Amino acid sequence: MNFRLIFIVVCLIFSNCKEASVKKKENDVVGEYFELENDNIKLFLPAYFERFSEEEYDKVISNLPDSEEKRIERKRFNYLKYSKGHIYFFKDLASSTLISVKMGSYLPFSKEESSQILGILSSSCNSYAELFDMNCEKITAGYSDTYKTKVFKAAYRLTDENDYSTYNTVYFISSNYKTFSIDIFSNTNKNYNSFIEKIVVK
Repeated sequence: MNFRLIFIVVCLIFSNCKEASVKKKENDVVGEYFELENDNIKLFLPAYFERFSEEEYDKVISNLPDSEEKRIERKRFNYLKYSKGHIYFFKDLASSTLISVKMGSYLPFSKEESSQILGILSSSCNSYAELFDMNCEKITAGYSDTYKTKVFKAAYRLTDENDYSTYNTVYFISSNYKTFSIDIFSNTNKNYNSFIEKIVVK
């Protein structure tokens, strides 16, 4: 039986997650489903994203001309590559937005426990920022749930000494006895809530 991730978008848009009783609007966002075959999950993303295997994405980085972008991409890739659990890579080559989906051990969590998740994610962001000589600043965080699905979202801005900014948004999701995180690294602070809603966990 499939359980679609359904949670309140309004709750995630604002930094203070209030009552999760707001009626959900019809989600007609346009995109494409990608099958995560090893974990029976269907990920919904904008159609301009491409999926890469670990080996393929390694080659994409290697083929980049020597530049600051290549250095950052290589460090980012290695940071994700050596983490535990299955990992899937998706990239918008035009904007350099990278999305990774990382599987973990099943971990149901409550709103009260989400503060601990925030602490872990913030610590991870600080460690990640150190690799690039940047500072990590939390922009927003919020929790939402349904009977079957728990979602925690945190968004961060990473800034260097020249005031150059990049963004990292993390969705930590537990649904249908599976737990996974979706990490989005981008030069813009795009809201992916509408796409996250349409994920299917089998």
